Amino acid sequence: MDSDDGEKRNKDYRGLDFHIRMSADEKELLLFKARQWASRAGDDSEPSSGVLSKYARSVLLAPDAEQQAVTKQEIIDFKDKTSRLAGQIAKVGVNLNQVARVANAKGIVITPEVARLVQQMKPLLKEAADLIHDMMERNL
Repeated sequence: MDSDDGEKRNKDYRGLDFHIRMSADEKELLLFKARQWASRAGDDSEPSSGVLSKYARSVLLAPDAEQQAVTKQEIIDFKDKTSRLAGQIAKVGVNLNQVARVANAKGIVITPEVARLVQQMKPLLKEAADLIHDMMERNL
């Protein structure tokens, strides 16, 4: 056996323990995130088989891990901005409906192209609003 192999094995050996205290809810959330991470990585094994450790190492030792941390104020700011954006998206939908109602009331003919574009915009606006709502729910 090469001395290089022995050095590499010792360097990669993970015999040190690192403990962290958390509530039962926090642990459940951590396990949930570890399962999601493992699933995205194509690893369907249970967190008890080392997935939790792999996930924790990948998150804690990721390049620029310090920059990945989010403060409570950043979350508050993000929620505020996304809430305002969701409001603006809703207003666009309302405006589209108002334009269509006025056009119909005054007998203004809307070209098929405009009508098609309006119909295409409605689900996109709803999808954007739903995405923002989902992000706010998950505190992203």
